[in-house]
Amino acid sequence: MEHIEMIEKLREKAGITREEAADALTRANWDMLEALVILEREGKVKPLTSSVVTASPQAYSSYGQNGANGTYSSYGTYDPNTPGSSYGTRGPSGPSAGDRLKALFRNAVIYSLIVRRNGKVVISLPVFLFAVILLAAFRLSAVALLLGLFLGCKYSVEKRDEGDGASDEPHSDY
Repeated sequence: MEHIEMIEKLREKAGITREEAADALTRANWDMLEALVILEREGKVKPLTSSVVTASPQAYSSYGQNGANGTYSSYGTYDPNTPGSSYGTRGPSGPSAGDRLKALFRNAVIYSLIVRRNGKVVISLPVFLFAVILLAAFRLSAVALLLGLFLGCKYSVEKRDEGDGASDEPHSDY
């Protein structure tokens, strides 16, 4: 990348003038990241935030320990400006494993495997039931699926209509 392009890119990223960008890049020996660090130290740009942080090899060797000039947090991020503080803590945690398992089971019941032949529904099974049958009798299930393909069946996974009673599924009124 040419120097002019680097100046323009830094100016756009940092929201500074061309002169400030050129000055920072020349002081950083035309290293874009170092120029951003220089501008941050001078207060010309806001501190950069990111969910991905790279660190020097020393950060990993001193993982979770205080360094000479700053702190390595338990997540491997390094904050040179605040010795002794815990930097890079997690935000609100995501769904727990139990919540994800519940959602998976709920979707396995809500969605159905639909087998159609000549546009008519031949079989409609909840994905959960299909998975149980597949695990219990894998060879038989695989043969049935392949046979269905040779007979012109089409397979799809669709969300079931809940409680409207109007479905293409064959059912009896006993």
